[in-house]
Amino acid sequence: MKLQTMQEVFIKQLSQFESDATFLTQLTSTSSLQPEQQIEIYQNNVRGALQSCLAQIYPVCCTILGEQYFKQLAKGYIQHHPSRHSDLNGYGESFSAFISEQCQQRTELFEFSYLGDLVQLEWLYHAVYYAASASLFDFDAFAKLSASQQENSVFQLAPCFQFMASDFPVLSIWQLNRSATGEQRSVPNNAEKVGIFRHENQISLFEIEPLEVDALSLIQSGVSLQTLVQSGVDHLLPTFIQKGWIVGFG
Repeated sequence: MKLQTMQEVFIKQLSQFESDATFLTQLTSTSSLQPEQQIEIYQNNVRGALQSCLAQIYPVCCTILGEQYFKQLAKGYIQHHPSRHSDLNGYGESFSAFISEQCQQRTELFEFSYLGDLVQLEWLYHAVYYAASASLFDFDAFAKLSASQQENSVFQLAPCFQFMASDFPVLSIWQLNRSATGEQRSVPNNAEKVGIFRHENQISLFEIEPLEVDALSLIQSGVSLQTLVQSGVDHLLPTFIQKGWIVGFG
């Protein structure tokens, strides 16, 4: 087996946690380890690194489920979703969908129906943390556009701003489990819409209004200013710009 092929097969075995019989014949057994065991050592190291990565991105989920149970779920996720990122900060985006499936399939998780949305909130927090900073909206450039150009303009949300709507009180649950004081308080039993924004190095999470979610969803989908006007949400644009949630247009 050529060296390049061996390297490719070796990497595949580490990322997909599989064993290649042909590759194993190229390894030399030791007095204590067979080729299969040698590969397993590397695979366990990779799996442990990915489990630690997920625990760092989703600390509230880990707290709620407990470290051991979280590791069990993380192991299943890693097995079916191998890392394809050179940067581990990009790993784990689909963990929310995976957790939602587990909550439907595992009887012990039936009471945690909110967990998929909570995990999604944690991912957005993570994404905002590593996103580029917001720039200032160029009012002068927008004012120089013709009326037709303004009507057809598409606004751009700040990279360091995210939002989501949930049928569960995910922000309250997140805040309760992130509290450093250990304060015990009740969680409201209602849907919450959440905004996440990073200003300089400070990330804030806050509730946003249903109409704001509607407007932000339209902006995110790439509709024009004319469509925003027709939808009756254009009056929110100055507020979004002032808060730094909208940073540009195209």
